[in-house]
Amino acid sequence: MSFGTLQIPSSLPKPTIQSFIGSFKFDFAIPITIAHKINKFSIFKSFGFIYLFKRKFAERACNPQMVEPDLALDLEIADLINQKKQNYPRDAAVHIVRLINHRNPNVSMLALTLLDICVKNCGYPFHLQIATKEFLNELVRKFPEKPPVVPNPIQLRILEYIQEWKSTICVSSRHKDDLHYINYMYKLLLHKGYVFPELDDQSAAVLNPADTLKSPDELEEEDRAAQAAKLQELIRRGTPADLEEANELMKVMAGYDPDVKPDYKKQTGEELERIQRKAILLNDMLNNVKPGEVIGEGDIFEELSQACKAVQPKIQKLISEEEDSESIDQLLNLNDIINTVLKKYQNILNGVFNDPNDALPPPPPPSTTGSQPESWLIDLGDSEPQQGQIQITGDLIDGGSGSSNNNNDPPKTGTLIDDLIGLSFN
Repeated sequence: MSFGTLQIPSSLPKPTIQSFIGSFKFDFAIPITIAHKINKFSIFKSFGFIYLFKRKFAERACNPQMVEPDLALDLEIADLINQKKQNYPRDAAVHIVRLINHRNPNVSMLALTLLDICVKNCGYPFHLQIATKEFLNELVRKFPEKPPVVPNPIQLRILEYIQEWKSTICVSSRHKDDLHYINYMYKLLLHKGYVFPELDDQSAAVLNPADTLKSPDELEEEDRAAQAAKLQELIRRGTPADLEEANELMKVMAGYDPDVKPDYKKQTGEELERIQRKAILLNDMLNNVKPGEVIGEGDIFEELSQACKAVQPKIQKLISEEEDSESIDQLLNLNDIINTVLKKYQNILNGVFNDPNDALPPPPPPSTTGSQPESWLIDLGDSEPQQGQIQITGDLIDGGSGSSNNNNDPPKTGTLIDDLIGLSFN
């Protein structure tokens, strides 16, 4: 694909960062040149990591003499990225994608394996980097404008990854609004005529874990890590819009407005309700199984039973950490429901039907202060959000903004191709 050059107008307003200390507000006007110096300082600060990273790649991880990937080393590199944080997920992503475009195809394939390891082990900070326009443009840089009849192994692997990301983290991630450019690249390649390979369910399952239940403390810690990674990226970009968004994000991180802080306990409660509905659904389905009917071989019965089984350790951990007696009663009741349903499922697999001990336990007494949930409709998981309509006219794609709240979202008018191809790493 061809790539253009980003044109920066010379009359951009000076970005401003507001810092809040106590009840005092300080405004800092940062010229574009200063913002660029901040970015250069960040690059200089991470030079030691880049040197170590390149040395590991050049000598070991992507050695062209290697017959197959060194998965232990790849996991070690992923651990290094997780430990360093800050700019290092970006530094790693930049170097990996450059190696993917190496003239030696063996190096490219080894780098693609490393990319997959990092995506599946480094979490949101790395996901944020693979969802940037720079990374995606560089990833498909060697894709011809007209798709080949048979893609080469490198192109096929890249198509496989984009398909996998689009079907997993772009759907199930709590921060999926920051990953929308992956969806746009997927649609762009489809428009160009590229055919994506069938999704590997086993590989995709790593990015779609069955256990999505987290305690309120875990949810808050996850959000803090994601906010820190996003703030780092916004400051690195340094555009007026990005610095304005960084200012708003700093207010959230500092707790300037307590009203905007998410209710993490409520989020955990909603996830527990979804788990309970899955358990009750499985119980109702098991009640309708006839003697002699075969179940549990890659069907919905097995999927629901595995989902219930996966959350049991986390529920038991929540029980041990919870202090509110009413919440403990609800968690114990949910744990009993899951135990009963899983026992019934196992009995039916063994040919035992209508066991009198398979009846679900009664629910705990309703709270005198709490309110009942608004809906008890069965929810089998979040579906992909509906994006705006894609208008295809000739060689142009106009993309709706979807549900993202980012200031750097693609414009609702204009061409998606122009928006995607306007940046590079240089």
